Amino acid sequence: MVSAALPTKRYTAEDYLALEIESTIRSEFRNGEIVEMAGGTPADNEIARMFVFLLTAALRKQPYSIFMTDQRL
Repeated sequence: MVSAALPTKRYTAEDYLALEIESTIRSEFRNGEIVEMAGGTPADNEIARMFVFLLTAALRKQPYSIFMTDQRL
């Protein structure tokens, strides 16, 4: 038996931003779709923390900014 795929609901960027304010899950906006993102583990966070520390030290006195994954740009 073959079943037809259900159409995916499409959102505008404005819809996504409005929903994101109240959302309790991590998600990203891709071509009109809202895609749920997995959460990180404590080990993932430790690796990211050390990477940012080392990168910050390496780029000291350089005209760059470092943002963590939770930063909305």
